[in-house]
Amino acid sequence: METGKTSLPAVITLEVIAQLKKEKSDELLQSRKKMSETLHELFAPAEQKGGAEGIMHHIHTGMAVYDGVRTGIKIIQRIRGYLRKKK
Repeated sequence: METGKTSLPAVITLEVIAQLKKEKSDELLQSRKKMSETLHELFAPAEQKGGAEGIMHHIHTGMAVYDGVRTGIKIIQRIRGYLRKKK
């Protein structure tokens, strides 16, 4: 009976189970660290831009937020209008 890297002996003892548990625990810890590092890389704040490029970035972000809010309001109004006509 084999599982991946570790081969199990014919007789499974508590020591073997404890060793396998420790190996899997270490593996899990490494995976958690790797996932944490990946999340920090993905969601790290962008580098600050100075001068005209920074101002343009702020303007662009503001316009995107405004457009999103306006679109959301229009959708809500249409849904309300549709529901009012049904009754």
